[in-house]
Amino acid sequence: MKNLLVGNGINIQFDNQSYTTTEIVLRLLKNCDRDDFPSHIIVNEPYLLKNYIGQLFLEARLALQGGYDSYVTCKAEENSLISFKEQYAKKLATLKITDIGFEDYYLIHDLVCHKYNTVNPEQYYIRESMRIAYLLSIYNDGELDKLHLKYPKAFVDYLKSFDSIFTTNYDSNVDSVVDNEVYHIHGWFKQLSAVYDANSFRNQFPDAPIKNITVDNAYYFLYSNALTTHCGDYKEFQLKQYAYANDAITKLAAAYATNPSVKNDIDSWIRDENRITSNMGYAVKMKVSNPELVFSDDFHFDKLSAITGELDILGLSPWNDFHIFESIEKSKVTKCTYYYFSDEQRDKVTEILPTISAKGILQLCPLKDFWSKMYEN
Repeated sequence: MKNLLVGNGINIQFDNQSYTTTEIVLRLLKNCDRDDFPSHIIVNEPYLLKNYIGQLFLEARLALQGGYDSYVTCKAEENSLISFKEQYAKKLATLKITDIGFEDYYLIHDLVCHKYNTVNPEQYYIRESMRIAYLLSIYNDGELDKLHLKYPKAFVDYLKSFDSIFTTNYDSNVDSVVDNEVYHIHGWFKQLSAVYDANSFRNQFPDAPIKNITVDNAYYFLYSNALTTHCGDYKEFQLKQYAYANDAITKLAAAYATNPSVKNDIDSWIRDENRITSNMGYAVKMKVSNPELVFSDDFHFDKLSAITGELDILGLSPWNDFHIFESIEKSKVTKCTYYYFSDEQRDKVTEILPTISAKGILQLCPLKDFWSKMYEN
């Protein structure tokens, strides 16, 4: 089997300005001044979001100097802060607001909330506004999905040579030039989040979220299942949570159908004042009546974890998606080729793929050489 994993680097290759970290953050800030900013979806007063990002930048500088070390609340945040310092500390003297990746601002947001005792739901609502504004910037008024028109024939042929293609990108560029399904392991602009999908299992419950939501089809991509977070552990949890939920509901449904004591307990859950408990009861009963019902899981991370054979990794930074590299490290690949943009990327990949490297099956190739071949006549 030949497998390919691609990231945002391929978008940058065909537009070396619009989809860089700097431009995405800059466009997000500029979007806040637009007359057509979708305030009804993101935030009523967009200047508040713009100001908040500016405040987070100041706090990010403080975090790089150790000012937030005491505010981490879990190992995942601690690891993210360590990685954050690794990536940006040497640039502190010249650091600009647009130098910091937007997902890294989520980390600073969470640390600031810990410092000032801002808790959910406010912490979540602010982060969600940031997330949706980020998606708006990435989408770039639809220009993002036109990049495949610039693909040279050699690159299209290269893409078509793989049995399976995985991507961390939300766009449809690779999908547009290959015949096989492309697996969007961090979500896809064309895939509604279960919360906004009227046909999802979640929206069959009496308190269906969709009852209180009006989806604006002009901005359908803002309602997508695109995942963004500062931490690979958090992404991995989000990727796997549906599988965990489906497994639990399946087992409870089996017990409900065969064990009278369990049946009585679950029947009582529906009357519980706690919404989570009552929803669990509804979910089990619906599963018994309709075994085909499942919580949506369109991230395909299980497929990536199960790959065998050869794997090429193209345009994927090793800094933010450790969960992906951990999965590859545990996989049964027989050859892994990583195309690196910088010496730092090369060294980091060797560090986070120690087993594959020790086996001698990790091949490190300069990205510039790869693209040179793609443009040869």
